[in-house]
Amino acid sequence: MELSLFAPELIALLGGLVLFAAPILGAGSATTWRLAVLAGSATFAGAVWSLPLSGEAFSPGIYYVDAFSQGVKVVVSLGYLLVVLGAREPVTLKAHAWSELPLFVLLASVGMMMMVSATELLTLYIAMELAAYPVYIAIALHRNPAIGGESSTKYMVQGMMASAVSLYGMSFLYGLAGSTYFEAITGQMGALSSTPLFWFGIILLLAGFLFKLAALPFHFWAPDTYEVSPHEVITFVASVSKVAAIAVLCRIMSLVMPAGMDACSVQNVLMWFAVGAMTLGNLAALRQSDLKRLLGYSAVAHAGYALIGVQAMSANGLTSALFYAVGYAAMSLICFLVVATVGRDQDRVSVEAMSGLWQRSPSMALVFLVGLLGLIGLPPTVGFIGKWFLFSAAIEQGQFVLVLVAAINATIALYYYLLVLRQIYLVDAPTDAAPLRWTPALALSAGVGSIVVVAMGVVPSPIWDQAAAAVATLLH
Repeated sequence: MELSLFAPELIALLGGLVLFAAPILGAGSATTWRLAVLAGSATFAGAVWSLPLSGEAFSPGIYYVDAFSQGVKVVVSLGYLLVVLGAREPVTLKAHAWSELPLFVLLASVGMMMMVSATELLTLYIAMELAAYPVYIAIALHRNPAIGGESSTKYMVQGMMASAVSLYGMSFLYGLAGSTYFEAITGQMGALSSTPLFWFGIILLLAGFLFKLAALPFHFWAPDTYEVSPHEVITFVASVSKVAAIAVLCRIMSLVMPAGMDACSVQNVLMWFAVGAMTLGNLAALRQSDLKRLLGYSAVAHAGYALIGVQAMSANGLTSALFYAVGYAAMSLICFLVVATVGRDQDRVSVEAMSGLWQRSPSMALVFLVGLLGLIGLPPTVGFIGKWFLFSAAIEQGQFVLVLVAAINATIALYYYLLVLRQIYLVDAPTDAAPLRWTPALALSAGVGSIVVVAMGVVPSPIWDQAAAAVATLLH
């Protein structure tokens, strides 16, 4: 075993041990938060350092380190760091849980980093569960037991069902291929591709990751969980987990792409999932008065956009999906950082709570504007160029109708996003509303996220080139 290949995960695990021991040894929440920031910084540094590495960290065929996996780990570790910077005193969590939140989020990040390196079915399943259970627990730490218990239970039950479906799909693949190793399954693609049961198993396998992405038909948890989860927890779920889910979808689709036309059944299923997610998410968001619930349905719609790239089953398609995942994570992050600050003392945050935000904090209004412009898909943000890449990948496959449906949905989304912006800039703040101020750490997190959203829109080539190189390692 080469420990250097396991550097980001190992650093994060050591950081988790420190965060676990700190409260036991009497450290307060402020000290634990500083340790969490240090652990996040060290994990990010380790992920950046490991970018050029490649090889197998454990037994052959189980866990592979390459440009794809390490690039995603850089994004996951940075996302964790930015989320923790904004979670100094998460008021919607129980006070005694302030020291516990960074630990659970870090463990979930470790699971996500392991997911993108897993090249064996059981390893992938264990990593998927490691990424899920800490989040279930973190949601249950809501200061209101009734709200926390309900939202955590809904999320957990539906997540366990999706995991069970994925495990069932894995059993089909093992039964047909006689192996749980991705390389062995790909090596038998010529024989397996003519078996309908194989494609049924692949679709079932995708279920667990479509759930994390909040893509139809595994989207039911998103609006309810977004609405009533602790603000800082849902910030993590809405941003970092999407990158990991899309990355694993790309890896799985790279396995079946050699089958060519035989894979059209999976492509058709994902195409209809994309159409359904975009349409349902945008139409349902039109009727929402709760801001977090609105963003939950928006997440369903954006899952549909990402699936456009995944279902294209081409190098450009997977690259555009990976690029969009990074951009969406940044857009969602800065929106939820502002929502968490505005609704700091509120279990639920209504659209009306954003009234006159430009008067209470011009900088927060600007950050939220950048995030929403990205979600709408307007230049100069990554939302515009990201959708351009996705639509281009679909057009290359002759899917003009799919692109037309996506464009219509983007127009529908413009309406409800503009309603939120109207509340921020055209409605006066309540007379008793106090001014809002950033903490230095929160300002840093929001600033970095905003820079990423704009920089990827103005100069997309660095991230695009990295995403293209990562996808090339999958398809070699």
